[in-house]
Amino acid sequence: MPKSRSAYREFPNVSKFLEEKLVRRRKELKISQTALASKAGLTRNCIQQMECHEHLPLPSTIFKLLRALEFSDEEAIQFWVEIEEAYAKDRELQESGSKTPEMV
Repeated sequence: MPKSRSAYREFPNVSKFLEEKLVRRRKELKISQTALASKAGLTRNCIQQMECHEHLPLPSTIFKLLRALEFSDEEAIQFWVEIEEAYAKDRELQESGSKTPEMV
């Protein structure tokens, strides 16, 4: 299987959640991956890999992205609650060995 979807295979709910929250916000703000990377102090490659589900960002990277994407404090708090729920669903999938994930 191609490397480009490795994070998605292991963490489908988290990957989908990140796509829905971070990629959607970037597009709503009408900024490029390069502009977001610059604003967040990251590389465009980092943004591209996250958006293509090649890897999941570290919490420190997520903090930078939330700030760069202008999440309010309330939105950021809700983001962390929801990402933990997505991780919990993925842990359940991994423990059950299920191959057909129920998406968030």
